[in-house]
Amino acid sequence: MRAVLDFPIKHIDQNLVFGKDGTVTAYYRISGFNYDFLDHDDKFIPFVKQRSFLENNSSDLHFILEPFPTNVEEIIDNTIAEIKEKDYLLRQSGIRYLSILKDTISKQKNITETSENIQYIGIQLNPQSNRYEDSNYGTSAFKIIKEFLKGLNSPVNKAVGLHATDILTDEILAWKQQAEIVRESLASAYNCLVQSATQAECIYLIEKETSVSPSNNDVEVRHNYTFGEKVRGMNKEGMEHEAVRPHEMGFVELQDANIEEISPTSLLISKIIEDKEKKLYTRYFVAKQLNTENYFPGFEWLYHLQSKVPFPVSVSIRAYYQSNKLMLKKLSDKRLEYQDQREEANKAGSSTDLSLNQSEKGTIQAESLFSKTGIPAYSCSFVFKVSAESEKELEIRSRRLKDELSTYGIKIVAPYGEQLNLMMEKLPGSRQINNDYKIEVESGVLSGMMFGATTNIGDNRGFFIGYTERLQRPVFIQPDLAAKSFEGLNNIEDSISALVAGATGKGKSFFMNLYTYLSVLTGSQALIIDPKGDRKGWNSLPMIPSEYISKWTLGADRKDAGCLDPFRTSVDVEEGKNHALDILSYLVGVDIQDIGYTILSDAVEQVKNMPDPCIGAVISYLENQYENPDEKMSEKRFTALETIKNTLVSLKRQSLSLLLFGEVGQDYNTMKIDKPIQILMVQNLNLPDGSSEKLRPSEKISEAILISITAFTKQYMFTQDRSRHKVILQDEASAIDNTPVGRELMNFIVRMGRYYNTTLLKGSQNATDHNKDVANIGMKFSFGLRTKQEAMEMLEFLNLPQTNTNINRIRNMSKGNCLFQDIYGRSAIIQIDPVFADLAKAFDSSTSTEEERERERKRRGYVNQLPDESTNTEETPKEQEGAIV
Repeated sequence: MRAVLDFPIKHIDQNLVFGKDGTVTAYYRISGFNYDFLDHDDKFIPFVKQRSFLENNSSDLHFILEPFPTNVEEIIDNTIAEIKEKDYLLRQSGIRYLSILKDTISKQKNITETSENIQYIGIQLNPQSNRYEDSNYGTSAFKIIKEFLKGLNSPVNKAVGLHATDILTDEILAWKQQAEIVRESLASAYNCLVQSATQAECIYLIEKETSVSPSNNDVEVRHNYTFGEKVRGMNKEGMEHEAVRPHEMGFVELQDANIEEISPTSLLISKIIEDKEKKLYTRYFVAKQLNTENYFPGFEWLYHLQSKVPFPVSVSIRAYYQSNKLMLKKLSDKRLEYQDQREEANKAGSSTDLSLNQSEKGTIQAESLFSKTGIPAYSCSFVFKVSAESEKELEIRSRRLKDELSTYGIKIVAPYGEQLNLMMEKLPGSRQINNDYKIEVESGVLSGMMFGATTNIGDNRGFFIGYTERLQRPVFIQPDLAAKSFEGLNNIEDSISALVAGATGKGKSFFMNLYTYLSVLTGSQALIIDPKGDRKGWNSLPMIPSEYISKWTLGADRKDAGCLDPFRTSVDVEEGKNHALDILSYLVGVDIQDIGYTILSDAVEQVKNMPDPCIGAVISYLENQYENPDEKMSEKRFTALETIKNTLVSLKRQSLSLLLFGEVGQDYNTMKIDKPIQILMVQNLNLPDGSSEKLRPSEKISEAILISITAFTKQYMFTQDRSRHKVILQDEASAIDNTPVGRELMNFIVRMGRYYNTTLLKGSQNATDHNKDVANIGMKFSFGLRTKQEAMEMLEFLNLPQTNTNINRIRNMSKGNCLFQDIYGRSAIIQIDPVFADLAKAFDSSTSTEEERERERKRRGYVNQLPDESTNTEETPKEQEGAIV
């Protein structure tokens, strides 16, 4: 035991870690890139980029893979805390739902220690302080003298008031400028977002080593923690120098734990938390053997460690740069050593064993490789850390880790009496302390482990939507997160709209319903465009009583007539004029170069200035022109006018046209937007299936109605409170995308949704239906698609290779599973899970009977039930009075 650990760190400033040995290391967070979906050839792209970076590098490196356990309880508690700050009708229902959800899923053992693995890389900014240098004894002695004289002339030694351990602020600024240059080269090497680690992250990585909780909830994030104070000094010339004076005692607070070496190969870390002693058993391993031959692909052991081991494993890899010149000298010396051994054996009259010959052969091959290529090498130290809440579990995990790594030819050991040294070596800014285990490799071996490839997915905040296919990690999303512009979020997508594609019966509509429901419970407002009437049974939902749901079935009431006239659904008259012209020209089949288009344009232009503009007024204007033609009107124009007038009069007789063709002075219904959930349905809507070459009149009117409804969603987006997040669920969006005006409206909602805090949840059966929207959409969800062409299109949208494996994955996706790409550009297959049988029942659109559904829910595990609202006896908090309990 040690009372206080001797930290090797002198000071931390943002992402710069100053070591006591004079090193300055900059740490960066690698957001990660997709690897699982790459084919054989594409896997060489990240491999070659990383190898090129390592070959051109000249600094010591520190690779860190740190598991940040997914603390489900903490995520849900944070979501509850956030919605308590909001003021909306369903706030209490949302709090109650999340509380029940927390109790339910926290009991599921398979997610108690799932982790999000975050990767950091540290780069030594001062190559002169590298562990290995090209020099002989004479030049080394000269360098020592030179550095000594340089130190004497340093301002910290010449200025009155400064100490030798102080760090000049000008020096820190210079390191920061160099660190920014390094970051740019890293972004190119790892083909993903690379950001400087924050000071809080660096501190967290240090303090995490003495955590006593598998979820690290005993380690606080120290955003305002400082390690030193600013001081000033004056030299003989009267020049003032500003510096930072590190406080060594600042690191003492970070090790507020008792560390006991309970055996030569394990530690027991304990703390007093809330008057209770918490303990965690920890073991550190080092790699004593690793295949130094590069046989990529197939050696991505670091990537597979994240996706195969079901418990958190922390990895630290220190890679010390060795120049090609130094390697050749070391290999030459090694070959001479083998020759000396052979000569001594000959003198003694004995022969050398086979191992000497094999070692000599390997050395000659390595010398030839380094001589031909001129590449550098790295002397590496691999450290692995596992923890458990019992000694028995620690042994089980240790064996599992050994077995997993052995499949890649990596043998690990826990050195006797070295646990504390390995703990200190793992810290950012430290150095290899145990020098008994060195593995020298060329750059291809390091790049082949595929550092930077990630299996993470989701936001780790917001509400729960399901589990990953691998390791069953819980997935949380926050729909409006991309628009928040939070510092350090690392998202590459700024849009808060979401794309959902999937063939019938694959779970697309079920997911969109769940997404919308959970958004509303957590503070959003929803408008659901339901052209098929799938939500007509939504009289009430679990936790959402009927008085908070507004359903409007267009066409069920006489007062619905004219309510979808584009002049009435648009934001203003000018926009209504444009939409009316587009819809009318679409219905009568004229293009802008036709005479008929000019006739319609003139009519709409005249009507827009009337007190009550509507399509009915446009038709009346055209009829009046036909009955009282201008004497100067040509026969061709009159014929076109007659055709347009007759077509519109005929379409007016269609029952659906009553919604679209408003009349002057009409008393019509309007949407009430004061309810959390608004559902807009249309009776007898006849949408085309996409296979017809020529549309019937009812199909064209149905499409025009959807376009007008989409214009209303734009109005809905504009007129609502911008601070309140809104969800517009647009089901069967392909019918709208098939027309120019509909596509333009949809694009506008997607592009401007971020500003107006509105998510367009755009659902369609085919990937090709989404077309150009993809570039401006954030999250993407692909359920099973039937054809190869659709699967290839979706892979292109996701920027994933169109391999046969990936195509078959999408085509053979089972019901409820989807390929999800988050706002960070990461992709994974996830299983949508409503958790509660009540929600599975509420959103089920199948034709099965209740008995069949009950048997299926039990088979799939949906046995949890949300409590009956009427039996709730919990006292409503005072601040929630008046809300639903």
